[in-house]
Amino acid sequence: MKLFLSIIIVLMTIPVLLPYLRQGYFPTHDGEWAVVRLADMYRTVRDLQIPARYSGYLNAGYGYPLFNFAYPFPYYMGLIPLLFNIGFVGSIKLLFTLSVPLSALFMYLFSKKLWKSNWAGIISAVVYVYAPYRMVDLFVRGSIGESLAFVIFPLLFYLALKIVEKPKSVYSPVLFSILFALLIGTHNIMTVLFTPLLLLFVLVLIVTKNKQVWRSFLFAFLLGIGLSAFFWLPALSEKHLIWLSETPIADRSLYFVSLQQLVVPSWGYAPPTELGGFSYHMGIAQILIFLLSLGMSLRFLVSKKRTFEELILMVLTGITGIAIFMMFRISSFIWSILPLLKEINYPWIMLSQILFLVAILAGYIAGKKNILKYVMMSLATLAFIMTVSYAKPEEYVDRGDYFYASNDAVTTSSDEYLPLWTKTKPPYRTDQKVEIDGKGSIQNLMYSSKSISFSADLISDSVITVNTIYYPGWEFYSDNVPISITYDNKYGVMQFTLPQGNHHITGMFRETPIRLAADSITVVSVIIIALFLYAKPVQSRILPI
Repeated sequence: MKLFLSIIIVLMTIPVLLPYLRQGYFPTHDGEWAVVRLADMYRTVRDLQIPARYSGYLNAGYGYPLFNFAYPFPYYMGLIPLLFNIGFVGSIKLLFTLSVPLSALFMYLFSKKLWKSNWAGIISAVVYVYAPYRMVDLFVRGSIGESLAFVIFPLLFYLALKIVEKPKSVYSPVLFSILFALLIGTHNIMTVLFTPLLLLFVLVLIVTKNKQVWRSFLFAFLLGIGLSAFFWLPALSEKHLIWLSETPIADRSLYFVSLQQLVVPSWGYAPPTELGGFSYHMGIAQILIFLLSLGMSLRFLVSKKRTFEELILMVLTGITGIAIFMMFRISSFIWSILPLLKEINYPWIMLSQILFLVAILAGYIAGKKNILKYVMMSLATLAFIMTVSYAKPEEYVDRGDYFYASNDAVTTSSDEYLPLWTKTKPPYRTDQKVEIDGKGSIQNLMYSSKSISFSADLISDSVITVNTIYYPGWEFYSDNVPISITYDNKYGVMQFTLPQGNHHITGMFRETPIRLAADSITVVSVIIIALFLYAKPVQSRILPI
């Protein structure tokens, strides 16, 4: 029965997957850039720059610290299909494709366990997939990070229930920590939005179900933070070095949602500030589900005794209402004062949290053994009917892998990861990686994303320019002796002076002390997982007695 229902859940998602099964790809706001990034991740890892931080190919070959700041895990995952010769385009399409049935399946498992009903799981899965915003992510925005985050959310909540259900299990806390680390490295904003929700859910579980499991959850959260430290710690500590620290990538005031945009069905493929912009619509079925949940929550509010399920419904309904409020301009003062929210430029992104919450609420109502069960079946059908027509791209293209692999743009909207000392973005790729201001010649030039070496035969004292933008971690040596580099020029590329004579120059991009510390935290976290899984004394200190 379990296998049969799982197959049904997967089959239910097929209408959404069909466009991804066609030859080629289709343009979205970010989807094709994801292919470019995957190609660059492949180049960087091939150069044995692990973890990937600095692209030597992007930014017209001048370099760009892309994966020091942009979420890297989707592209690490994308390397796996490449092992089977699927190609860059095929790998990104595969990740998008898998995100849909997996998100539905994990939502089914979570809702079924939470509400103790197969119907609850099925209805939640349908409502989770067939929401307008999911179609926007897949066919308009093309956000690979968000699409994969939708897989992680319900699985994390499911594992939280498993930790409470089987408090002595060693596997659930470890899986929870790995998934939390994956969430951090899969989408920064989704992590900011969903971590408070997850923490609140865990707190309710601890208080109402089992107070002894608090150590398991604390261990899992801290371990997840540690596993992902190699990414988030350098990204946060080095943000002050890049353009993003001084110039926001968007004006938040332009992206608040109106009531009409939220409740009236619409569709478009353009950016939201343009004519024909993409939809902010919550979904008619989703709106009705929220209103039903609100009515039930108000009734439970005046009740003297509430079940655990009723308490969860009230909490989730309240959070959904807050999330809806946060999309309107009236909430702008909150976005301006809360530290983490200040970093988010698009209030409409709350739709991601809303559709997750509404899907869970739908499961509660569907699990009732009265007419509400049939009402929810009708609303789930309505969600499918009204949303499935959005499951199509604006057009199809077939550009081939080389088109994306040879693209040397920065892949970010506003060049925001450029260092502050880069005053002007290089306009085009230079013919010379190394230039001499003086007399002499360059020979035996070799370079990659993490190193460069060449011989300089100089007739006079000369200034050497390496057309790679400096970023902390670059070090240069002349005949194995460290040399000082400068980068006070319009592009922020590296320069140094050499005396007359023959010199062998090597440059290496290394981990800075903060990055080494972050890498070490990740390695130690992996060791802790191994100890926890196989060492009984470690388990006894963390798991409930």
